[in-house]
Amino acid sequence: MFLDWIAQLRLLQHDPQTNILGSLPLSIRRALISEITNYLQPGPGKHLPDPNIFASPAHVKWFMEVLGQGFSLPLEDMDITSNDVSIYAQWLLEPPLRPAAVVNEGLEQEFYQIIFHQFSLLFQPRIIQAPPVPSPVAPPFISNNSSNNSNSSNNNTSPNVTTSNNNSSSSNVNNINNKSNNPAQPHHQQQSQHSAHIGTSSGRPSSFYLNMLPVNPHANIVPVTLPSPTNTTSPHVGSGAPSAASANNASALKETLTQLIHRHIELCNKTLTVLAMAGRTLEMSVETWTILLKTVLGIADFLLKEPVADNSVTGVVNMGDELCEHLLRVLFELWLRSRVREVEMWDILKECFMRWSHRSKAIQQWSSITFSLTNRVLNLTYGSDEGTDMVVLSTNGINVKLDLSPDFVHYSWHRILYLAPHPLQLPPSNFTIMMLGIGHLVDLFNLVGERRTSPTNTIEQPDGNTILHIFGSYLFDACSTAPSASMESQRGCASAFATLCKIFCRPQRSTPFLRTYIERFYAALCVGLKSDACLPTILLHCTELFATDLVGVKMLAPEFISAIKMVLPKLQIDCRGFVSVDDLRLAAIKVVSTIMCLPNHFDKVELKPGWDWDMQCASDNASVMGEQEQIVTQLIRVLYANQHSGDNIERPFTSLKFYILELLLMSLRTETSSYNMRYLLHLINVYVIEDVPFCPGLVGTVVKLIEEKILTMQMPSDVTLVAFDVLIDFVDLYDYVKRDSKNVARELVLALSRYVDTLINAGKLIHSYPLIVQAYDCMLKWILVSQWIIDDQDCYKAVIVTLSKGITIFDRETDANNSLEAQHPEKKKRRDTTFPPTKQLFQLPPRANKPTSSTNNTPSQQQSSTGSRSNSTVHKKEEVAVRMAAEYCMSQFVNQLGKFQSWNEQWFTNRKPMIMSDLQQAKYRRWKQQQQGSATTIAGQDQHDTRESRNSVRYFLFDKRMILAVYDTESTSGPKETPAVMAIIRDTTGKYVWSMETRYKDLRKSPPSLSSTTTSPIGASPPVLEDSNIGDSPTSDDSSAPTISNMIKRQNNLDRVFQAPVAQAVNEDAIPHIDDLFDKKSDNWKQWASIQLLSEREQSAEAAAVEKSQTKPLDRYNALPTDENINTDSARGFRLLLSELGLLLPQNRTHITPLKITDTLITEIETLDMLNERDCISITAYYAQSGNTSWPELVETPTAISEQFLQYLNCLGWPVDIEEHQGFRGKLDSTICNTTPYYADRTIEFLVNSPYLLNLPPSAASTTTTDNSSYSSPYSNMKTISRIHQYVSSDDHVCVIWIEDLTNYTELARRIKMSSSNNSKAMVFIFINPLKNSGNRLFWIRILIPSIGNNATSVMASQRLNENALIFGPLVDGIIVSRHALGSMVRNTAISAHQACRVVTDTYTRPYVMRKQFIEEMAHRHRSKQQLSEFYSEVFIGKDN
Repeated sequence: MFLDWIAQLRLLQHDPQTNILGSLPLSIRRALISEITNYLQPGPGKHLPDPNIFASPAHVKWFMEVLGQGFSLPLEDMDITSNDVSIYAQWLLEPPLRPAAVVNEGLEQEFYQIIFHQFSLLFQPRIIQAPPVPSPVAPPFISNNSSNNSNSSNNNTSPNVTTSNNNSSSSNVNNINNKSNNPAQPHHQQQSQHSAHIGTSSGRPSSFYLNMLPVNPHANIVPVTLPSPTNTTSPHVGSGAPSAASANNASALKETLTQLIHRHIELCNKTLTVLAMAGRTLEMSVETWTILLKTVLGIADFLLKEPVADNSVTGVVNMGDELCEHLLRVLFELWLRSRVREVEMWDILKECFMRWSHRSKAIQQWSSITFSLTNRVLNLTYGSDEGTDMVVLSTNGINVKLDLSPDFVHYSWHRILYLAPHPLQLPPSNFTIMMLGIGHLVDLFNLVGERRTSPTNTIEQPDGNTILHIFGSYLFDACSTAPSASMESQRGCASAFATLCKIFCRPQRSTPFLRTYIERFYAALCVGLKSDACLPTILLHCTELFATDLVGVKMLAPEFISAIKMVLPKLQIDCRGFVSVDDLRLAAIKVVSTIMCLPNHFDKVELKPGWDWDMQCASDNASVMGEQEQIVTQLIRVLYANQHSGDNIERPFTSLKFYILELLLMSLRTETSSYNMRYLLHLINVYVIEDVPFCPGLVGTVVKLIEEKILTMQMPSDVTLVAFDVLIDFVDLYDYVKRDSKNVARELVLALSRYVDTLINAGKLIHSYPLIVQAYDCMLKWILVSQWIIDDQDCYKAVIVTLSKGITIFDRETDANNSLEAQHPEKKKRRDTTFPPTKQLFQLPPRANKPTSSTNNTPSQQQSSTGSRSNSTVHKKEEVAVRMAAEYCMSQFVNQLGKFQSWNEQWFTNRKPMIMSDLQQAKYRRWKQQQQGSATTIAGQDQHDTRESRNSVRYFLFDKRMILAVYDTESTSGPKETPAVMAIIRDTTGKYVWSMETRYKDLRKSPPSLSSTTTSPIGASPPVLEDSNIGDSPTSDDSSAPTISNMIKRQNNLDRVFQAPVAQAVNEDAIPHIDDLFDKKSDNWKQWASIQLLSEREQSAEAAAVEKSQTKPLDRYNALPTDENINTDSARGFRLLLSELGLLLPQNRTHITPLKITDTLITEIETLDMLNERDCISITAYYAQSGNTSWPELVETPTAISEQFLQYLNCLGWPVDIEEHQGFRGKLDSTICNTTPYYADRTIEFLVNSPYLLNLPPSAASTTTTDNSSYSSPYSNMKTISRIHQYVSSDDHVCVIWIEDLTNYTELARRIKMSSSNNSKAMVFIFINPLKNSGNRLFWIRILIPSIGNNATSVMASQRLNENALIFGPLVDGIIVSRHALGSMVRNTAISAHQACRVVTDTYTRPYVMRKQFIEEMAHRHRSKQQLSEFYSEVFIGKDN
């Protein structure tokens, strides 16, 4: 006995010797089955039956015949059926409980087969939906139960059951076979054919109407038929009951039947579980496996071939719908477990599956099975690192593992892969499900090779052509239907596009894509980009398309730009059902990042006619753009009005630049997402740097637009900070700015001044202080870039006012608080929001100068000291930050503007001797003090002179802000007694050296050639030149005082005023001599001769008088000058300098503090000198062939390094000689490195550490330097380059890797991190990949921040930075840049990333803040309480102790 549909499928044949009880009435069969079941399955507390009842196989079969009839009982007898299922489950799964005769006779296989057959009867639906009938009173059709085709009557005459006959099954089977021979027929056509056979005698059973079932000896089901939904009333024949009562009865009947049907479905699920367990545990023969498979296949086809029922109409659940998922899961599990290879069985399965393809769960099950098999195939093909080591069937959280042989895995994978029909033959919903499933399969292929644990385990990844051979026809056909697809099918088309983009965006390692596939892909993209439904998906999955090496892919740029204009700057399509608007716009921005450098690269290429028609329409559409947007568009048109190729190309590729810049700038104006706005700002930064050589006016235009955006005060804070970074980067392009528009810098500085004033006046510093600090920084950089502000009085006054507001912010806050307290005295008590006292950054030793007496200080001094310490504890942190930034900017403004600059290695030529001179003298003086102390007599009298020598250095502290070191020197151009000093100034901005001397010179004599005055910070010290002050007065001349020097100056000026001018005539030779003017022997001649005689006599008399006076010395009275009596060996220059500066006046005593030279002071000065005035940054640079490069290959034995990489290193900075270099050197010295790239500007020192520039140190334990001093090298015991490099690069937060092949580049980053030293700080990895088909002119940038570290804190910091990766730039992940801009952009990005790493790890403090706090702490520790007399005594006497 089994389900008749199995026989109709010709899977099995009925045994006429079975179904013995089938001819009995239902009541008799029910009673017999119930008694036998209760006997074999007694209730609790009852005895089990006597085992002797199963004395022979015949007895067992008789009992099984009775139990088998129980599976066909009506719904109300499901309790009996449930007991029958339990009995069979025990017999199958618990061998000790099986009948002894079966075990003894070895009839297990036949025993299993009978149970499988009889289980199928349970899956016959008991409820059917009758078809609509013409008469409303016609009774519904109920199928008939008969024992044979010849027996057409039955004694079951239940009032709600009718009987009918059906024709034999031969015509139905033929019909099935005819339909199965055409599996490619679309499903909607099959459904129409099915419906055409309903109600006819020749059609095969294809619906839920059991009255169509054929009559056979095993059709023992007594179904219950519900009325058709078209029959509003269904009273019994002859009944006169009202319609309301009938409705109540129908409702009660429906509720009862629903409960019974659920009970039936539960039993079916239980039975399916038993069958699955039987397949997992029983040892079955091939024949038994075949019967089991055919039985389950027949059950599945019987239930799943029918259309999906609408439960809302019938009100009752449908068995096929409810059992579909479980039934298919059991079927495919058993099918794979059986390892069946018969072609006929697989063909039958495919024919049946074609009839199930209208069900979404069937397609989902197919996707799940193919996914599991594909995983196993990949494991067998590519190794243990890929896929799974077993076939894991997973459905809704239920996982089943199958251990199948490799050959059967490949066979079954191929058969099941093509089990489903062509996607276009499926209903729209199933079409989408199948395309999504194919996408998941392609993803598995694309992931091969990305999870390898060892770089030596190299495998060849699946070829793209191979993937397209398998799925290409499905994908391309699906994409071709995008323009005409229905709304329900568009998601499937979009999924097909996504899958194709994934395939073609994946680099081909071995063979390139076939030309036919590339052409079809490009054609499909051109179609999909014009589809509103497919465009979002294409943009989301094509962010890396233009970075591939596909032939001709760059020619798709116009189509993509045209499509992107549907998304940017304003969304013009409806994509709410596909993806979020922000994600879509971000994808479009990422695509632009890969396109924007192409126009300059393909400037000789001509575009096709009409390529810009759509874009011109969009750009000219006033309804899309507002008035401001139109102004921006016109401005960009003017910029690129003359940007044409020189080869008379009508439509050059450079025409795209207008639309690209328009997209970027207009999107910045309309974008609302903070993340997208930051991304756009970085792209604008890169685009300007890329294109400014070709369009110099670009910088000024972009600066103005960003400036206007900032002044709207509507951008989020994080976006505004990035905008300031972009403006700061544009400072390097000032040469282009001043060439095009000289007012750009002025207008920007004035705008930033207004911006800062607005924020300060608003008073909400807790939110705005980072913006104020960054605005100050940006403003200062644009001021110091050139000398333009010197002649702009209005501008520098505005800058000074703005900076002064920041400097005096404490006073403003105090005034505001006092005013508020005066107005509201009752509100004095409020929450304390003050900034607590800053903890010491540096652990210094105890104070060197302890107070001698508590009464030495004047009240004003005590008040000033106490007030300054107490006031620092009541200011909020935002106020402190603003004031520090303003003070630093003001200091830079007055110190650096107009200063000599030459950012090259000549800065450091004479730096070391000059810088170390004061400390060397201080150390010598301290040593001398110690020597004198040891030679002191017991009586306490000094045996040595305590007066300081001329070159003794003195240290003074001014206002807790500056440390002055000054000592006397000899004059370089005057007499020895001329006062001259060397002054070294240390403050928050750096260290400056002045050479000064005082001269008295007669201005009437021509002055000698003197050097000009220069200053330089310690971090960038140029050769220190002499500072000579020329004039008759001392250096600190006060012109208002009536001094002798001023009188001499005035007299000299008068002499110059009354001096007669002398000129030479042009025709001087033509003027006659006076002797020729008179005639000889005339009266005039005689008079002229008399005058000549008198003149000669006068000259002779004067000469005689002079000769006589020389012989008599007492006749001359000359006053001789007094002796100067100046002790040139004592230190006096520093005193004269301080005095003339007014610092020794009593009223200025509180501003200056002398510092005694002690070991503590020397240590502190040395520590201050080691604090950088600028950010000192080092990065690591590597060269790798691919992501599979091992650590030894990367560092110790690199492959042949390309010439491009070496050129790129030189673009990062200029090469410096480490031995002679006096700037920032990181951890390098001349023993391990000769030269390395170095870069410096006013605020940054940048160094590149590369293992290819290192060499092994000498074997000696100590090394001799250029000044013949020796030190112990930390590299002496390091025997490998790898070890040296680990030590040198341990402080580098950024690694830049030039990589020829990006395969497994993420693993390379992890390998570098794990191979570095334990204290390595590397967090950001920037990969530079040269695109092969670009002629080495385009480079793809990948930025990776792996979440790995040496401890939990570093891992969290990496995760935090990864979530906020756009805080550094301008380069972003996935961007393509040109060669001419690569070096500067990589350097700027590395500097920005280094600072970001320090911010997220809470280790970044601006250099001037550290120096300022250090100086303040020194002032606090060395504060002096000397009396005024003691102060002057020390200045004049200059004792050492």
